[in-house]
Amino acid sequence: MLAVTRLSATQDEAVHLVAGYSYWRTRDFRINPEHPPLAKLVAALPALAINPRLDTSSKDWQTPAEYPLGFSFLYGNDADRLLFWSRIPMIVIAAIGGLITFLWARDLFGPMAGAFAAGLYSFCPNVLAHGMLITTDVPVATFSLLTLYLFWRQGSRPNWRNSLGTGLALGAAMTSKYSGGILPVLIAGLAAYRALRQTDRRQAFIAEIQSLSIMAAACLFVIEAAYLFSASPFLYFKNTALVNANHDPNYQYYLMGQLKPSGWWYYFLAAFAFKATIVTLVLLLLAAVQTPSGMVSRWGEKILLAGIGFYLVAISVGAHDLGVRYLMPIFPLIYVWASRIVPAYSKSTLGRAVLVLVFGWQVWAAVSSFPDYIPYFNELAGGPSAGPDLLDDSNVDWGQNLKQAAAYVQQRGIEHPVYSPISSFDNPRHYGVNSELHPPGEFVSKTLPTGTYIISGHNLAWLKTVDPAWKRYTPVDRIGGLWVYRF
Repeated sequence: MLAVTRLSATQDEAVHLVAGYSYWRTRDFRINPEHPPLAKLVAALPALAINPRLDTSSKDWQTPAEYPLGFSFLYGNDADRLLFWSRIPMIVIAAIGGLITFLWARDLFGPMAGAFAAGLYSFCPNVLAHGMLITTDVPVATFSLLTLYLFWRQGSRPNWRNSLGTGLALGAAMTSKYSGGILPVLIAGLAAYRALRQTDRRQAFIAEIQSLSIMAAACLFVIEAAYLFSASPFLYFKNTALVNANHDPNYQYYLMGQLKPSGWWYYFLAAFAFKATIVTLVLLLLAAVQTPSGMVSRWGEKILLAGIGFYLVAISVGAHDLGVRYLMPIFPLIYVWASRIVPAYSKSTLGRAVLVLVFGWQVWAAVSSFPDYIPYFNELAGGPSAGPDLLDDSNVDWGQNLKQAAAYVQQRGIEHPVYSPISSFDNPRHYGVNSELHPPGEFVSKTLPTGTYIISGHNLAWLKTVDPAWKRYTPVDRIGGLWVYRF
């Protein structure tokens, strides 16, 4: 919450905000169809009270050109006010994720484990980075977690009430982000497995089919509601074809100093290893080697592990290699499952000391990163300063540090910095920075004019890869995900 006012708009926030606001005002879903509506609608709720101007007669609306429209909408109104109030609902959704994390860990392993898991979630730099943004990553994580938790709460005998609740949560996950649209596959698989565990399998399968039918009906209702009952639910399924449609097919993905058009099968494993806290990695190991005890609900753990594995495989296969944020659904599942160590560890002095140590380390990872959570890298990866040597895009910078860059140049009296952001829709002049936007290609294999250069970590990763000279240059400062050079 304290970081909200310090950070400028990230690359996609203006688009998601104008899309959600336009849905409410026009019932027209032409803007940003590659993402379903729910998260955008929720984020735009406060804007209905602010009543900003939306120009539906513009060429950007008619085309539609979502990024120019988002830019003109955000900066043609009170940008900071719109950002602040529209980020509040996103924080609420992230907080709900923390509550569900607590409830599931408590129900499985006891109240102390619940508090431990919720604390890990609350001080996870990746959750803090994206939990405040007007984007879809944390909403789909929250509603996926809720879906799996309610599915587990059904026990071995689902009825229409708990099936309805699970279906509504599933519908919310599906309409938050299209990666939530694959969750029914996991739910159907878990339902089949649950039926196979029963003595009377025939009756169990009949009950599961009835339960899944109720869930499907609830999902369709949520989909229709997400389109404000103004479009056919089939629009949702039609728009799945647009996922990643705006991505350049020739785009070069980046990993550890290499550019590659097809990406890497292990990209997300590597990104997780770099971006997850050391505590998260250690707890995964401790939970894996701990001997199961009678306090552990094996069915609950199977759901957790199935969710982690399912999303990791599905995202690795289906998502472009752009950011660890795509793995957001696995973080709360990991924290719930890792809390299985708490009952056993809390019985001894040494065990309690370990719990205090790892929790304190998690808190430190978050506090020491404030407010720059997006460029967080763990200590084994080399910390944020090593970020552009390992990953790019929203892992290192997403446009969030423009306000801090403005304060930086004003305090130092830098009149005309050379500014090279991740997005051509950054607006430095809005914050008093007298600079044009410079693409990184301008800085390749050239003798650079004297001046102060503020370069996105995303661009820096690319520059170091294509121009060896940039590996020799030494930055004089870092502003979150922006790097400062003087020539």
